[in-house]
Amino acid sequence: MTPPPVPRATGVLPPDSETRSCVRRCADRIKLQASRHWSDPLSRGGLALLLNTGLTGVLGFGYWIVAARLFSTFAVGVAGALVAATTLFSGLGQLNLSGMLMRFLPTAGASSRRLVLAAYGFAAGTSALLAAVALVGIRRFAAPSSPLRLDVTQSAMMVLAAAVMAIFILQDNVLVGLRRAVWVPAENGAFGVAKIIALAVVAPLGTAFALFAAWMTPLVLTIPVISSALFFRFLPPAARPPTAGQLGPQKRAILYRFAAGDAAGGIFTQTWTYLLPILITASLGARNNALFFTSFLFSSTIDQVAANYASPLTVEGAHAPDRIPALIRQALRHIFIIVLPIVIVMCTVCPWLLRAFGDKYAPAAPLLALLLIACLPKAICTVYYSYCRIQRSTHRSAIIQACVCVLTLSAAAAGTHRFGLIAVGAVVLGVQTCAAVACAWALRREVGQAHRRRPDGAHYTELPGHGR
Repeated sequence: MTPPPVPRATGVLPPDSETRSCVRRCADRIKLQASRHWSDPLSRGGLALLLNTGLTGVLGFGYWIVAARLFSTFAVGVAGALVAATTLFSGLGQLNLSGMLMRFLPTAGASSRRLVLAAYGFAAGTSALLAAVALVGIRRFAAPSSPLRLDVTQSAMMVLAAAVMAIFILQDNVLVGLRRAVWVPAENGAFGVAKIIALAVVAPLGTAFALFAAWMTPLVLTIPVISSALFFRFLPPAARPPTAGQLGPQKRAILYRFAAGDAAGGIFTQTWTYLLPILITASLGARNNALFFTSFLFSSTIDQVAANYASPLTVEGAHAPDRIPALIRQALRHIFIIVLPIVIVMCTVCPWLLRAFGDKYAPAAPLLALLLIACLPKAICTVYYSYCRIQRSTHRSAIIQACVCVLTLSAAAAGTHRFGLIAVGAVVLGVQTCAAVACAWALRREVGQAHRRRPDGAHYTELPGHGR
């Protein structure tokens, strides 16, 4: 029997083999790109913080959805006010120490533990003091029937919650400063899951403060776990037992100047962010403020992308001052690759996004489009603020943030009566664009001058005697 002829090699793969080869090449290319991004500290930190933003948002919504099903509307409303107040006290009490930690931890060396402990102590003490003063004021001036009038035990727990929340937030920035940002979504994810589990435990009580306790208890329990990892694994050991004043007057002066500028800038940004809804309510009424607040939720979420990459930029710039121009370009590239397509898509579908809240929110579509476009110049400003932290010139970023605050509030106050909500969107976009032009010009000029002046980056060293 004659054997079948052997086909000659023609160099052409069968269709199924060609498909498998193409899939394999695509998979290898994706794996190579993922490995390259993950091996780069800036990309890895940004991706980890992006994941944390998404995870925190999903679990946060899940917590309040479950709470709404297990507790009364009254309990949810009061607990929500207590959580918001605690978050506000802890945010104000930090005075933007998060930026200081991310800037100085990479080069603090043996001073790292003292720096972290000092930040924890200051933020926790200030946050607790603000909470205590507010609670005393409520007991003195609020009506006896006010649900925010807490007894002594409840007041003590809320003061503790404000202090612990301040430490909890600073821990995230310590992890970022130590190039351990991948722990941030793990920490916040565990906290979010634990909150939801705690709801089932306290649900039989049914009170507003029980709901607040479900939020606070996992927060308190998370602190020792993360602190153990920080102080026993991640932070470099201290050269000798810490004592007061070991940082020295020169080092303390550096930290105080940096913290003062960064805190001032943060206060200006928070001022226009929190006062703008109040101004709109006073000028146009609560209904129009609801339209603005819903739109602002979308744009502020997009703003987190720039913040998520600006934090690792501060850390990597402190680690490698000679690479600052390349790091800035890399951060901007990552931010705009993500933000620009999202803004384009959301501007296209914004009427349908708002209709998810109800047809009465649809008229805010032009406002939402303007606020979304404003996210693009805001990203440039965010990167410039990070550069100012690297350079220890936070007074420059504070000046720009002060100008943004004054111009936004004054222009919005002048335009809302005549043009309505659309004026607010135009003001935010216009002011942020002007600030972005100034920041871009400053980045181009200052980075070039600094790089030419000291190519080795030695002029960036802070905390003498404890450099890398």
